[in-house]
Amino acid sequence: MNNKNELLILNIIKYGPIAFILSLSLIISLTLYINYNSTFIEKKELMEKDYIQRNKIDIKNQLETIYKFIIEEQKRTEIKLKRNLRQRVNEAYSIAMNIYNENKHRKKEVVQKMIKDALRNIRFNDGRGYFFIYSFDYECILLPVAKQFEGKNFYNFKDGDGKYLTRNIIKSLEDKNESFLKWSYHKPDDMKNQYEKIGFNKRFKPYNWYIGTGEYIEDFEKDIQKQVLQYIENQQLSDKNYIFIVDYDSNYLTHKDKNLIGKNVVELYDKKAYKIVENIINTARKKGTAYLDYTHIRPKTNKEATKTSYIKDVPNWKWVMGMGFYQEDVNKLIAIQKDILDKKFEEDLYKLLFLSLSLTTVLLILSVRISRFLEVRFTKYREQIKEHLEEITNQQNILAQQSKMAAIGTMIGNIAHQWRQPLSLISTAATGMKLKKEIGDLSDKEFNDDLEYINESTQYLSKTIDDFRNFFSTNKIKKEFTIDEAFENTFNLVNVQFKNHQIEIIKDIKDTKIYGIQTELVQVLINILNNSRDELIKIKTEQRKLILVKTFEEKEQLIIEILDNAGGIDEETLEHVFEPYFTTKGPSQGTGIGLYMSQEIIVKHMHGQILMKNSTFNYEGKDYTGVKTTIKLSINK
Repeated sequence: MNNKNELLILNIIKYGPIAFILSLSLIISLTLYINYNSTFIEKKELMEKDYIQRNKIDIKNQLETIYKFIIEEQKRTEIKLKRNLRQRVNEAYSIAMNIYNENKHRKKEVVQKMIKDALRNIRFNDGRGYFFIYSFDYECILLPVAKQFEGKNFYNFKDGDGKYLTRNIIKSLEDKNESFLKWSYHKPDDMKNQYEKIGFNKRFKPYNWYIGTGEYIEDFEKDIQKQVLQYIENQQLSDKNYIFIVDYDSNYLTHKDKNLIGKNVVELYDKKAYKIVENIINTARKKGTAYLDYTHIRPKTNKEATKTSYIKDVPNWKWVMGMGFYQEDVNKLIAIQKDILDKKFEEDLYKLLFLSLSLTTVLLILSVRISRFLEVRFTKYREQIKEHLEEITNQQNILAQQSKMAAIGTMIGNIAHQWRQPLSLISTAATGMKLKKEIGDLSDKEFNDDLEYINESTQYLSKTIDDFRNFFSTNKIKKEFTIDEAFENTFNLVNVQFKNHQIEIIKDIKDTKIYGIQTELVQVLINILNNSRDELIKIKTEQRKLILVKTFEEKEQLIIEILDNAGGIDEETLEHVFEPYFTTKGPSQGTGIGLYMSQEIIVKHMHGQILMKNSTFNYEGKDYTGVKTTIKLSINK
């Protein structure tokens, strides 16, 4: 440590405590101020949360009450409709009976015409309802909406479901004077679709007739919906919290703003507002109920405001209803609370100043003693620091040396693994030549072939040194080459070994161009092929020993597939094949570094993938099982 740094430290020891005390006093003051301020913020947040939560519960309860009312009305729709139909038919029956009783003395045809004329023009249910009369002989007596059918026989008349309608009505009246019946039929304005209809019929004994009427459930339900919407409109009490209802087609059915009712959102708003309503409808249909936060133009103020709404789906009627509140209303409550907190803050500020001055005085007294103590301790620590620096330097040197030795050891191990098999094969070839020479069985061709093989293996050993050197070098040169060229170089190195063991290599290799270091890819291919060779050698039967090599392009990737028929390996072993130093061959036959290095080359150097799994394939009509190795490389640079 130099003198300038030591002088700086000594000045810190002398004047630091005073500066520390003053700073501490300021920090304490600021801390208390911040604490008070944060307390206000916390209260504000709690107040906001409480207000929002209470309002959420409130709008939910109100909307659920309306929803229950709607559900009850839906349940009572059919009851109301039946009551309405019975009432109307009873009215028609009374009219017919009064006419009959007052005109018994007249001819039958005259009285019947009087009854028909009296009922023909009566309409109800917004003009949809009318009365019809049929005889128990299936003759149509009165049909106001289709007068041309009066007098016709309806024995074979069918409803929308193919049922004989008049027969069923008469059958329902066999043992009683009146009955309800459901059937399906098209509407005058929709001749394609069938709609469910409820009818009420009552026997008119004087002429063996029955008088009836019917109503489409859907049409009557619309009347109920109108009544429900009118009821909801009457419940709108506040501009802040109001109920809105839209149908699945984004039409407003009820709203606080009467001008919106009956209009489509697309016609009223811009795209942003339409998206809000669309999201409300989709969310309600998907979830049933939900809370939603969104920003839109607030009525009357015509300004953007954030609103929280509780929405609910009414699937039977294809409605989405909602009720909400504006979060800006929270600010009014916050403003009142802020005034209270500000006054309290002023009172606490005076207490804070007094406490700060008192504490500063006490701490300044203590600072003198602390300065003396620190000065003594500093001298001792300076000596200890020097000793520790020397110790740390020595340790770093040892670690660096160990790191270098580990790197060298890894390199030697890798080279030894790559050399082991070629050296063994060279030795075998040389020994074989010597033995055949001694017994006089060495032909010139065998001599030349073995020398050629020894030369090739020697070249491979030399090339391996370059491959490993390039693998660890930071100056590797990448270039474009074809995959069939890489395989050609690979097969040149392994063909002799594979032929000696009667291993067939079936090739389906394209001339796809890829970018990278060819020697590294060759090294990977040799490792994979050698592993397949070692497994195939273990086969003791006369089974064909096959290795299939196939390449093809798929989605701007080169796919290399290498399959063998050595029977595969167990799944537990497959999980570890790419781990360093993992081998199933035993320490005398391998180090387990080959596939590990292959993965390093493919993944880190060529930015590809390498996978290995058990697979079954068919070749020349026969199924085989073995290991399939797949390599995926990018075609683009």
